[in-house]
Amino acid sequence: MEALFSLIGRNNKVFRRDKTAVFFSLLSVIIVIGLYALFLQKMQIDSLKQTTEATPELITMVNEWFVAGLLSMIAVSTTLAAFGIAIKDMESKATADFLTAPISRATIQMSYVLNAVIIGFIFTFIAFIICEIFIVITGGTLLSFSSSLKVIGLLTLSVLLASIMNVFFILLANTQNSFATLSTIVGTLLGFLCGVYVPVGVLPSFAQNIVMYFPVSHTTLLLRNAFMENSLSQVFADAPTEAIEQYKLIYGITYKLHGNMLSHATSYIFILCTIVILAVLAISIFKRKHR
Repeated sequence: MEALFSLIGRNNKVFRRDKTAVFFSLLSVIIVIGLYALFLQKMQIDSLKQTTEATPELITMVNEWFVAGLLSMIAVSTTLAAFGIAIKDMESKATADFLTAPISRATIQMSYVLNAVIIGFIFTFIAFIICEIFIVITGGTLLSFSSSLKVIGLLTLSVLLASIMNVFFILLANTQNSFATLSTIVGTLLGFLCGVYVPVGVLPSFAQNIVMYFPVSHTTLLLRNAFMENSLSQVFADAPTEAIEQYKLIYGITYKLHGNMLSHATSYIFILCTIVILAVLAISIFKRKHR
């Protein structure tokens, strides 16, 4: 246990020293924020004007929709950046040096995972506070205490899922060049797979299925429901039930997969099963690579 904590502390210090890695871990998020400010917000508001009045509550709802997707992206991008340390260690043979010490492979791998979880949670928690301030400044209200606890729980689940998913991917990379390529691909795809660039409901059916099978999109869905519960009821108070259901389907607040509406329980089960399966696969790959 002492060796594990020492490795986590060492990994954390290495990450914090590399300011460039920290910046680039948030680059895709910064780009998304810029796109949202330029046209994504206006595009959704203009679309909603066709079915409901443009009120301050509507703007708050759209901002909450965006914030949920943004937080999911931050969980993935920051934990992936934290795993860059593992690639550096493999390329510099530092991992081989660790294996000469009385430290198990599982301990070394766990130190990378836990470090990524810690970094991911710190970044997402700070981002959550900033997002709440943003919502209040733009005319919304703070989440209730119970809703805030729910969001924090979902963020923790998001970071855990992202960490396990990223360790599976980075174990397939051997060099910093391949890791940089992986990071670029992930950063580019995240906005689409989390339904931030383009609403899920306007994508072709096959693309919608890809998004719904992407585990992180389910954390986005759950976060959107937690953030938007009150604003949805306010904006669509006088609208027919069909209007709110249509909005939820188009903007990824509910999923309809192969003709079946997915419950929140299904999303939780899918996330937890993905974490278990990817953890087993990652451990297996790690052991084979370092025999």
